[in-house]
Amino acid sequence: MGQTVCFRCRQSLDEKDTLRLLTRTCPSCFSLLLSARDNTLSDYLESLEIPSALLSQDHTVLLTNRHFQRIAGSQGPVRLRAGEALDCMYAPMLGRCGETVACMLCWLKRSVEHTWLTGEGLRGIPMSFPHSSEKRRAFEITTEKTGDAVLLMMTAT
Repeated sequence: MGQTVCFRCRQSLDEKDTLRLLTRTCPSCFSLLLSARDNTLSDYLESLEIPSALLSQDHTVLLTNRHFQRIAGSQGPVRLRAGEALDCMYAPMLGRCGETVACMLCWLKRSVEHTWLTGEGLRGIPMSFPHSSEKRRAFEITTEKTGDAVLLMMTAT
């Protein structure tokens, strides 16, 4: 397998840096790409090989790649809250995603909030949805703060 290079500057990435390999960017390009908010950002998200979405502070989906859209529910995920987009069974039963008692235990919500408030990205946080045993899917999530949003990346386990 060949050397992985940065999506933007084509610089070789350290094969031991799992975040850089996951995001396919060097540290300096990562911030530039995610602050772009234009077609460059959309193209970058599409280049990622895992479900990825940009979320606002209230967990509203701002932008996704095709992998995220594939695991999302029947509606388009943009402008929905993350749990609604991912068909969390609690959202329609108890209220809006992020505002119910069940949400207090949600690792997705907690991880995005932690990253939003502290600026600290999280790695390998286990998560499953939609909390229904016959349809459960498990992921490890990675979060990174990007200006006024959080990048959520989901790796299947």
